[in-house]
Amino acid sequence: MSGAIVSLIVGIVGVGGTLASGAVTQVLAQRAESRRLDQAQQIRAAEQRASEDQRKIDRLRSCYAQLNAHDRQYRDAMLAYAYDLKSGSTNADVTEVSSARRAQRDTRAEAQLLASDAVLAAESPVNERLTTAYRHLMSIEGESDPSTQRAKISRIIGLLDSIIPLQGHVRDLMRFEVRTTEELPDGHNSESAPATLHQTDA
Repeated sequence: MSGAIVSLIVGIVGVGGTLASGAVTQVLAQRAESRRLDQAQQIRAAEQRASEDQRKIDRLRSCYAQLNAHDRQYRDAMLAYAYDLKSGSTNADVTEVSSARRAQRDTRAEAQLLASDAVLAAESPVNERLTTAYRHLMSIEGESDPSTQRAKISRIIGLLDSIIPLQGHVRDLMRFEVRTTEELPDGHNSESAPATLHQTDA
């Protein structure tokens, strides 16, 4: 093989190598850019999920804050009214009780669409006791015997007082679900059997 042919072959190989090197470099660059775009897309998707999760948490926090507040206001309004009746106060006014009851019912209706099953299950005994207390409290005025009336009012007050630990239980769950706290308190358990007043007792 003559030197000219060898030189030609070497030249061809060199040119091919240069061209191949450029093509390989371009492929590698495209792959790197594709990976960068994929990573950027994954980051954006993760940020969107985090943002959506935060919106849900914020909405749930607002719902829980309203439910907690209105359950307490409803209880407090009935308790104040019961003590007024017990003391024979002429200022006893059921208007605040009725207003608190409506607010609690509206808030609870919204919570039934947003709250978790765990919170609804824990809040249900609270609502049952509030409903029972309201029903018996509204029947007090129909009681003609003062001593019987006072006894019924005392039982209603006891029922309303019994709601406090249940509300604490619900509040613990709410705080956990909206990430205010990372774990539930020690000894946290559900109280499933609501206390009730028998019709013959109140």
